[in-house]
Amino acid sequence: MTFHRGSQRAIIAVFFSVLTVLYVIAWLAPAVGLFHDDAVYLVTAKSIAAGQPIPQSKFPPVFPAVLALFTLVSQQAFWLKLLPLLCSIGWLFLTYKLLLKMGATKNGAFVLIFLTAASPMVIFLSTSLLSETLFALLLTAGLLMLLEDRALIAGALAGLATLTRSAGVPLIAACILTLVIRRRFRSAIIFTAVAMVMVAPWFGWSLANVTRGADSYLSSNVLTAFPANEKVLVVTRNLMLLAESPGVLLTGFRDPYSAAGIVLILAWCIYVRRHLLPDLFVGLYCLMLLCVAWPPDRFVAPILPLILWMVWRVVNRVRIQEALAAVVLILGGAALWADVVRTPKMRTEGTVFSDAQAPDNWGEMQKLFAYIRNNTPSSSVVLSELDPVFYLNTRRKAVRGFTPDGFGLFYAMKETGVSPDQISNAILRDQVDYVVVTPDRGLAGSASFHSSVQALERGGVLQPVAIPGISPEYRLLQVH
Repeated sequence: MTFHRGSQRAIIAVFFSVLTVLYVIAWLAPAVGLFHDDAVYLVTAKSIAAGQPIPQSKFPPVFPAVLALFTLVSQQAFWLKLLPLLCSIGWLFLTYKLLLKMGATKNGAFVLIFLTAASPMVIFLSTSLLSETLFALLLTAGLLMLLEDRALIAGALAGLATLTRSAGVPLIAACILTLVIRRRFRSAIIFTAVAMVMVAPWFGWSLANVTRGADSYLSSNVLTAFPANEKVLVVTRNLMLLAESPGVLLTGFRDPYSAAGIVLILAWCIYVRRHLLPDLFVGLYCLMLLCVAWPPDRFVAPILPLILWMVWRVVNRVRIQEALAAVVLILGGAALWADVVRTPKMRTEGTVFSDAQAPDNWGEMQKLFAYIRNNTPSSSVVLSELDPVFYLNTRRKAVRGFTPDGFGLFYAMKETGVSPDQISNAILRDQVDYVVVTPDRGLAGSASFHSSVQALERGGVLQPVAIPGISPEYRLLQVH
């Protein structure tokens, strides 16, 4: 950068102060469980802490096991969210060291770390009970250890990363291929043995106990599910979403016209200057995301600094450094602006990434929780889209009643997963006493779930329960 040193310090101080305030606000937001997956993690963690672990074949065990330690100390939302926040801080610190190891300057590494930390999605993941920041911490540590030729520790970290998210498999494959290509066969054997010993038992158990529901891994990837025409549709759509994801992660807004430009820039940067280990890992990781029938934005966040590094290691050589500084300021300002726009929603809704994600007002949800706790029998069964969060806050057995159809929602562009018959069958099967309806816009299957509940209400199957002082969007219906 060619700014005067005093100007640089002033800009850094302003950006850092704004970013710190945003993280604190998001961390103190009261909501937990409005994303559904975070509530599943918390329910699993509490069962582990109680010594009665719930068999969970979809999510690997490391994150719930670590979260269980936090539940033993406190049940307050902001203390629980300290885990992903601390993991995020450790991830960014190790990423800084990794970038220096790969040849970045201190200023360049700092710029990439700041852009990553300012990402609306990274702030969301850092202050939600989701496993991505722990996964990012472990995979970054694994890459760093491999570059330092510490194969045993790298294998252990890669195994832990895979036991945090199964997306760690590309990390193991990339590390093995890198060691073999560089003819470090002894290190390759040590790394492979350690990693396989750690991950093989869980993969064997999960494959033996996995179901083939629409939300299982076997039914949500193109390798084991979908006819040929749907496979092509999933891969093609994911390719477009992957191309857009760096822009989405930095600004919070999707621009389909930027996809081609991003692909061209990345391809040119990789051609001009390659780095075997991170490039190979990012390539295999993105290849895996292409095969999964779910939008990849959230899962690209852990590798965002590596993607930025691919570009930075080339564009940092440009002669006109003022232009590069201007681009960095524009990107950093856009990311901070996207965060600030979402700040008013943080305190009530517990989300900072998207206006469409988990928009339930936590204050209204608390009223609903209190009414169910105080006015329904303890043996009641509640059906809700957010079944884990209602179980956590009402101590009533909760079921979802349907499985979201990711393919229909994100690739066929239609709601196909929830019908009145499915909800009715779930009511009979699980002996449901009450059905809860909250806005839930952005959750998979939400629109068709609301339509199905309305149809059952018109048919007399469900009767609304009057709850004083609550918004009409938050409803409790009794099975009649």
